[in-house]
Amino acid sequence: MNILNAQFPSSNRLVDDYVNQRMGMQTFFPYTPYDQASYQARLSYLQRRPLPHREQLAEGLLAYNQAIGNHPDALARIHSLRQENAVVVIAGQQAGVLTGPLYTIHKAIHLIQAAKQLEEEHGVPVVPVFWIAGEDHDWEEINHLFLPAGEGLKKCRLDLAKTGKTSASMMPLDLDACRAFLASFFDGMTETEHTAALRRLAEETAAAADNVADWFARIMVSLFGKHGLVFVESSLPFVRELERPVFEQIIQQNEELGSLLLRADEQIKQNGYEPQLAIEENQAHFFLYEEGQRLLLERKQDRFMTKDGRYRYSREQLLTMLETDPARFSANVVTRPLMQEHLFPTLAFIGGPGEVAYWAYFAEVFSHFGYQLPIVLPRMSITLVEGAITRYLQQLDLPATQVLHGFAGWKEAWLKQIKTDSQAEHLLARFAQTKQELLHQYQPLVQDVIAFDQGLAELAEKNTVRLLEQVDFLQQKIEQSLRNRHEVTLTRMQRVEQALLPEGRWQERVYSYFVFANKYGPELIDQLVAAPFSPGPAHHIVSL
Repeated sequence: MNILNAQFPSSNRLVDDYVNQRMGMQTFFPYTPYDQASYQARLSYLQRRPLPHREQLAEGLLAYNQAIGNHPDALARIHSLRQENAVVVIAGQQAGVLTGPLYTIHKAIHLIQAAKQLEEEHGVPVVPVFWIAGEDHDWEEINHLFLPAGEGLKKCRLDLAKTGKTSASMMPLDLDACRAFLASFFDGMTETEHTAALRRLAEETAAAADNVADWFARIMVSLFGKHGLVFVESSLPFVRELERPVFEQIIQQNEELGSLLLRADEQIKQNGYEPQLAIEENQAHFFLYEEGQRLLLERKQDRFMTKDGRYRYSREQLLTMLETDPARFSANVVTRPLMQEHLFPTLAFIGGPGEVAYWAYFAEVFSHFGYQLPIVLPRMSITLVEGAITRYLQQLDLPATQVLHGFAGWKEAWLKQIKTDSQAEHLLARFAQTKQELLHQYQPLVQDVIAFDQGLAELAEKNTVRLLEQVDFLQQKIEQSLRNRHEVTLTRMQRVEQALLPEGRWQERVYSYFVFANKYGPELIDQLVAAPFSPGPAHHIVSL
């Protein structure tokens, strides 16, 4: 497995400035992600900060991870979290079908590698925790996968009877719908020695799962449990019980929360960056479940209501509900980080470019609620390059890095070149010239033959035509060779683009892990977990 490092994939200037630690970033992030001193300072802070619910947290994690069938090595990591000096590195993701796009897998790999490295460097237990965002209700975002098909993509969609804003953790699985989805997905790939086992894994985990989030968790456990990865799901009763004090603060100090976010938004703009979140003054920044629907609340003066105004609550009503039924409350993109910081002794949070960008809003929010922003570590990004694609790149004399950064320009220049192929133009021009010269030299001979014997006139004319046809035949062969040469190159280009930059998007945002596991087997995960990825801000191009 060969690894080449390329430019970190971000089109966001704020993220680029943070990754490259340009001046002014400490305004938004108190720590730097690749500085050992930051990790030591954060550890010192965590040792001073009490975590009274540590035992309750470990018990809840243990019960959940046992329920989803996690590996004994992961359960052992949970037990290590009981130690007073134990910390976590944490990342989260929505519960996409069959684990969703590859970047979900990359987050898990990064968690495992970062925990191991930090534990060795600092001599304290570091537990990798994957937060499943099971309360997400954007079904259209997580219900499908893509397969390469011809020159494009095939979309495989899981069709479940979803109504309204039902969370993934509340959506029961229809096994018939799952079988239809899996048939469409696996039938869309070439069958290999690994296909049957992968399909069996998908079917068995679906049969054992209670809902969409549970299915995701069981597949992830089968892939990463033996590497010690611990899972938590956002809607678990013990999680909501532990989050109760933070929700109480959010309800009571909702105006202050809104003001801090508006101030952060203004500060981001003043520093020359585009807004990273859509912040509005009346946002309450949490959801409430009503009749199984996860509804976002807004604040109007001293009251809270849903956007359509159907449900209205006083502050006192919400606090009473929180006391009697905390499971009805759910955090949003702004308040989920607060919950995470309250629940876990977080050494570092690993996030994708979008997550890093919106965490720039939270430093003062954390401080106001009595916390400190953890180290925000940009997640590992990977492009997997199969052997055939490596050969095509070599034949095209095209570096993989150029495909990821600047392929459109390279392709445009190549297409322009074949339109003005000087060698081909010169050769084809010579055929036209040669035919003229042949006629010029041969025609006098034909006239002499006809003068000698009038009966040979028709034969002489046919002979002239045949002579020119032979030249035309060779010209056609050259033209066909030229077309074939470009068709082969075009085919190679199309396959490279489809593999590494499908429809102009990075591979890790389109394809599923199962596409590659079908070719390289389930041990591909183990190879990637063990791969020597550099810890710095780079995109890793992995030749399989």
